[in-house]
Amino acid sequence: MNLKEYMNIRLEEINKTLETIFEKSSIELENSFIEMLKYPLDAGGKRLRPILTCLACELFGGDYKKAIIPAMSLEIIHTYSLVHDDLPAMDNDDLRRGKPTTHIKYGEANAILVGDGLLTHAFQLLSKADVKDSTLRELLFELSYAAGINGMVMGQFIDLYYEEKEINFDMLKILHAKKTGAMIRGAIRLGAIASENIQGKDIESITKYGEAIGLAFQIQDDILDVISDNETLGKTVGKDEKEGKLTYVKQFGLEGAQKEARKVIDNAVKYLDSYTDNDAKNILIELANYIIERKS
Repeated sequence: MNLKEYMNIRLEEINKTLETIFEKSSIELENSFIEMLKYPLDAGGKRLRPILTCLACELFGGDYKKAIIPAMSLEIIHTYSLVHDDLPAMDNDDLRRGKPTTHIKYGEANAILVGDGLLTHAFQLLSKADVKDSTLRELLFELSYAAGINGMVMGQFIDLYYEEKEINFDMLKILHAKKTGAMIRGAIRLGAIASENIQGKDIESITKYGEAIGLAFQIQDDILDVISDNETLGKTVGKDEKEGKLTYVKQFGLEGAQKEARKVIDNAVKYLDSYTDNDAKNILIELANYIIERKS
């Protein structure tokens, strides 16, 4: 099975699961808010993070079905982060995945509540994961670590802090590792833990793989912000240059950034060498290359 076939199969199940995560209410007003919650989730996307969670679970010989709920929890938090990131007080964008952003569609106050609702519901959903209690505690820690003040939220804070200040390249790498990389790293670790087959240092190399592809993902985002267009990317392009942000393209030039992305991916693949060959390992290698070949 190759990456495209795998993604098609898992995407169908992931999207079906997402359709079931909100219970219909007997109160019509509550149902209207549920529709708001579903709006950014239904906008589509590559579902890269839940795919990674399933693959990491299978790499360690686990049943991917055990990883579906943790994967959904992370995807919901990723979606909340996009809703809040698009707000006028944050990145102030009106286009996401080719559709009007949530605050454009429903208003700023409702968009804030949608983000709050998605974030808290993710942990309620994770509590239903079909794993041992000790595994569930580990999953809860990993999810909150990736999304919280050690990861994405801190990355958002650093990004906002430097909005009108000069940022050096070392701090830019920290920003990206937290704002973008932490959730991709978290996706990998959630899947490995959900397999319930890891021991000792088993998780170290796959964690480094996750960190590397997270960095490559951000470098490719920087590249696409320069070479893509709104329709292809599904969001506003050229904002980084317009706002004078330091990016990998600005630091290395376009060709230099592309070479840097390739170097990072080549290193990421090496972290998989220690694992037994199986379909999941081969697809993770293919997925690493896809990250810097993608057009959106």
